[in-house]
Amino acid sequence: MTPTILADYITREQLAEELKVTTRTLDKWAWLRSGPKKIKIGARCYYKRQDVLAWLDAQGDAQKEAA
Repeated sequence: MTPTILADYITREQLAEELKVTTRTLDKWAWLRSGPKKIKIGARCYYKRQDVLAWLDAQGDAQKEAA
């Protein structure tokens, strides 16, 4: 199977499911500029997998600093 052009990206719905949050939560994080970086193609939002992983790592670092 040939890789698709969006193989390195995850949809908003997929990310919400992975993180066990709602798509509204992702929207709120985007509005607050506190969530993972997203890109829009037409009306659809995508997240680069590497950006999500970096954001998750940063969340862990922030918790360590707060402790």
